[in-house]
Amino acid sequence: MFLGSANPFVHLPLLIVLYPAALYAIALTDPHPFRRGWWTGLIGASAGLYWISVAVHDYGGFPWPLAVPCAVLLGMYVGLWGGLFALLAARLRPLPVWRRCLAAALLWYLLEWARGWFGTGFPWLTLAAGQSPWPILIQGASVLGAYGLSGLLAGMGCLLTEAFLAASPASAVRTPRPYVLAACGLLGVLLLFGGVRLYRAENQTAQGIPVALTLIQGNVRQDIKWDPAFQQSTVNKYLALSGRAVNTDHPDALIWPETAMPFFFQDDALLSDELRAFARETATPLLFGGPAYGLRQPGLTPLHNRAFFLDAQGRNAGRYDKEHLVPFGEYLPPGLDSPLFASLLQGLGGFTPGAPLPPLRLPLSDGRGEAMLGALICYEAVFPELARDRVAQGAQILINISNDAWYNRSSAPVQHLHLSLLRAVEQDRWLARATNTGLTAFVDPWGRLATLGDIRDGSGLFVDGFLTRTVRARSGHTLYFALHPYLPALAFILLLFILWPLARLGRAQDPSAGLHPGPRRGE
Repeated sequence: MFLGSANPFVHLPLLIVLYPAALYAIALTDPHPFRRGWWTGLIGASAGLYWISVAVHDYGGFPWPLAVPCAVLLGMYVGLWGGLFALLAARLRPLPVWRRCLAAALLWYLLEWARGWFGTGFPWLTLAAGQSPWPILIQGASVLGAYGLSGLLAGMGCLLTEAFLAASPASAVRTPRPYVLAACGLLGVLLLFGGVRLYRAENQTAQGIPVALTLIQGNVRQDIKWDPAFQQSTVNKYLALSGRAVNTDHPDALIWPETAMPFFFQDDALLSDELRAFARETATPLLFGGPAYGLRQPGLTPLHNRAFFLDAQGRNAGRYDKEHLVPFGEYLPPGLDSPLFASLLQGLGGFTPGAPLPPLRLPLSDGRGEAMLGALICYEAVFPELARDRVAQGAQILINISNDAWYNRSSAPVQHLHLSLLRAVEQDRWLARATNTGLTAFVDPWGRLATLGDIRDGSGLFVDGFLTRTVRARSGHTLYFALHPYLPALAFILLLFILWPLARLGRAQDPSAGLHPGPRRGE
């Protein structure tokens, strides 16, 4: 899991299939699959999520003896799903190999999907996100989504495990070749589909209404971000960068990051007037993040993490309040409202989820009509259903504003980008991603990146700058868009169909019996 995801050393995408392969081997051979699977997942996930400790130490005020266990605790949770997979896959032992592998792949898909919504949802370190550096391998997300693509990768890992067990001296039939060929065949299908889709992309890149967008990366340090003494300098920095961008690139709109403006824009104070005047004087619409408050009541004033939108005259043209908040970063879960955790919240305290709103309308000049912008704030871009909701509402371009300054120069910004770019492939939409400290990027509908700085050497992190590209406002839908509401039910029904013989014969009552020595003759 660690080397198969973005990490500080070397990212080898296909190595991530070894994680489900190891869990599947545990399921077939270990008398205690849940315990061993949990430990396996815990180690890999804790290593991959090491950056949690960096954030809570540097900005939450936790000493290292308390910060390090935070990554381990989250790793325990992610590893729990690995243990659950091993436990349930152990029930598949009596099945013939091919049906067993298919059932395991479906099981992986369902568990990864469940991890994306269970509790608050935490779809991090997915198998599909590990493949994001290689666009040819992620095109299958346009049909099955990221979770479905993870299921296919898990199936490859299970087949490799079957091949390994078949080659062992304890195997009754030492014939690993069919399983190796099947795993290679799955990889070949992904490569062929990806290659064809990328080849066809060359004739489709010009489809849709052209829209020039500029992303501004202000690079405001997290430790001063909410200090009132730095509000004016923050505004000055963003206005200066935006002025340069308008003079050189003449964009249709400017996009600033999440909470780029660390004050209440609604109060119409001097700082708010400066933003309106800039939009009006440059005749350029402006989308930016900032805190907002709802209807003020005695003792109860809801706060929102908001995306404000000003038109070319500096008037309010729309807004979006973040719906899916980050636990501990933006609110404290019930029962954990303690001063120990309060230091982790953003400067103003806990936020309240917003209500769904329609896409933002961006009028275009030269008779191009308008473009519909679907906003996703920070963490929301890792959830497939939220991006689909935006497209279902009519969004033609996805806008992701984020602040990853919490994570310094760790692997978290890269992991976040790898998760987010899958939304572009799933929905056949351009994704424009403006961040405070990186990684600021455009993602085309095939998952190809244009970034501020180089993602490989980290030169796009903690630098000031702007990035302009002409994207396309697209209106078509992928097959995944149509299948999304039904895929979990279809996978569950197919899994039940595969398992039906076990229920009829009563052969799965004791999964610890007959630990797998390798395929039986005829499998």
